[in-house]
Amino acid sequence: MRQIINYLCFIAISSSQDFQVRVVMKMQFDIPVLGPMNVLYDQTVAPGLLKVEEKIDADRFYASWLADDETGELMISGSEKIIMYDKDDEEYWLQSPEVYFQKPDTSSDNSRSFSFSADDEDDKSPPKFTRTGGKEIEFLHGFRTKKWITTISFSEKRMVFEEWFVDKLPLMKMSDSLKFSVKSKFNPNPDTTAFEQFDFSSNLFIKAMDTLTTLDPIDGYAVKINFVAYEESDDPKFTAGFEIMELYAEPVDTGFFVIPENYERIEKD
Repeated sequence: MRQIINYLCFIAISSSQDFQVRVVMKMQFDIPVLGPMNVLYDQTVAPGLLKVEEKIDADRFYASWLADDETGELMISGSEKIIMYDKDDEEYWLQSPEVYFQKPDTSSDNSRSFSFSADDEDDKSPPKFTRTGGKEIEFLHGFRTKKWITTISFSEKRMVFEEWFVDKLPLMKMSDSLKFSVKSKFNPNPDTTAFEQFDFSSNLFIKAMDTLTTLDPIDGYAVKINFVAYEESDDPKFTAGFEIMELYAEPVDTGFFVIPENYERIEKD
């Protein structure tokens, strides 16, 4: 039923410019040293309007002290600056498009990454791919999905994906398109604006690791993914999860694309 409603909303939006699309996504990570972390991503977009809020919540005390945050950003076409705000501190500031769209510096010694590769010197064998599922229908947050389990293994390493796919997700495509349009208007170099699409599926990993695999990509759009990586043990080295909690369209409410009046303006570089 949810997919039918999404499709009808997509038809309505296609013939009208007076709708906004909201998507709420939850991401979970269990990172070595830092421990479990949760990220809630809440985005609403309409023609010429974009509002994004992100909340990060870490379980461990020291990780919580470092990472816990609740921030947002607001783009309104025709404005010269982008509004950034901190919900915890109830503060906001204006950021120039030049600063917002500049490429991040990844050369810092403080950067951290998770490495999981198959290029061990003592093991030249190619990775093995197995996949099961895709037969039974499961309903998840109103989405009519099919669940797949994909395993990628090599040497003593293993990655397991649990994925719930829908055939089509037209409202997400509409949301991505509207977001791209708004950001292109702010970007000083609009030709460099990236068309942002979340992709963390097994399809992406398999394509990057082995272009000759006979395993066909899963068709459709993932609305939930559980990922677990193992190395030389049955204890997970890294886990991650992604889930679309809400996705719907409604008439545009311009009053939604504002920040609370009690927020204090501050200056930031």
